[in-house]
Amino acid sequence: MRDTQRSFWAVPVCLAVLASLSAAPASAQGSAWIAEPETGSVNFSFVRQFTDKYFRSENSLPVDRTLPAALSQNTFWFGFNYAFTDAVAIDVQTGAAKSLFPGPPAGTPTTSESFSGLVDTNVALTWRVVDELVSDAPSVAFRVAAIAAGGYETGHINALGDGGNGFEGSIIVGKFAERVGASAEVGYRYRTDDIPADMFFNGSLLVPAGSRVIVGADYRMVNAMSGLDIGVPPFSPPRFPEVQEDIHLVGGRLIINATDVVSVSGIFGKVVKGRNTASSNVFGLSLGFAFDTF
Repeated sequence: MRDTQRSFWAVPVCLAVLASLSAAPASAQGSAWIAEPETGSVNFSFVRQFTDKYFRSENSLPVDRTLPAALSQNTFWFGFNYAFTDAVAIDVQTGAAKSLFPGPPAGTPTTSESFSGLVDTNVALTWRVVDELVSDAPSVAFRVAAIAAGGYETGHINALGDGGNGFEGSIIVGKFAERVGASAEVGYRYRTDDIPADMFFNGSLLVPAGSRVIVGADYRMVNAMSGLDIGVPPFSPPRFPEVQEDIHLVGGRLIINATDVVSVSGIFGKVVKGRNTASSNVFGLSLGFAFDTF
């Protein structure tokens, strides 16, 4: 069982990268699988998301609208994960991004075709209260995180995010065996500056394909608890951060533990349903390095 757990060392950071594939860069994703004490990993990732369609609101027909130009964003992420004990770990996710909305076409709600800057930073502590290695029950963990707004302009269709500081909390349940692993996270996110609060869910199914390869399928949901609809008064472009943005993303990944310390991951996803959000296609590559301090 311990060998199986070690094969999952790259999963926590890869989960965080997949979480960034949606239009909510402030969010990250936790894991109930904590590394061995005094060990951790660093991760460098490139994620591209693009589309020429968006979901306006759940009551709009047709729901999937065409944009006047292709909207895209490239993000370079840095992730850090470290286990202080076998029950407590820290993780950090931050990065920089550049968006592109060519033109911009006349009448489009943006002042520039491109914006760049630092994205939101997420710093979290995870406390695992149940360890499946010493219990018949699944692993259970609580995660709390602080969100620091990035250095970018808001109020544009191609803004890098919503801005606003805040926090999030979640409960995570995970279980792995020799042939399959599964994880589910349910949480709540609050941010300042009139950004609607979110409820979110992250689910993953992970299947080892040999001693060093893991394939995974993922589902991610973000549901804003209030907010404006695009194009419906009193909405105006400066109030983009206040919209009710709902996201349903389906994705997958391939993780290759090339050596005991190096992991390479390929990730992809698609926003298949939503409200006031881009119908994005997303792809990413990630390189991770494990380390220890003992």
